[in-house]
Amino acid sequence: MMEEIGVPKKLQDDRMGHADGSVQARYSHITAAMRQRLMDDLTGQWETALRARKIMSSGSPVRALDLLLRAV
Repeated sequence: MMEEIGVPKKLQDDRMGHADGSVQARYSHITAAMRQRLMDDLTGQWETALRARKIMSSGSPVRALDLLLRAV
């Protein structure tokens, strides 16, 4: 999923808790802008999925999901 939205490999590894000992890993760094873009993109995917779920059914017996669906 992260590859689909263009997340740099270094940030993917960091997000999944992987350590990379390669030379490239030593000289590339994750920036605040990279992290923010990832959060924005993942939030967009979550909101799209929530809207699609609401189309299927506007409520849920799961209280947390029901509250989220009401807010969409």
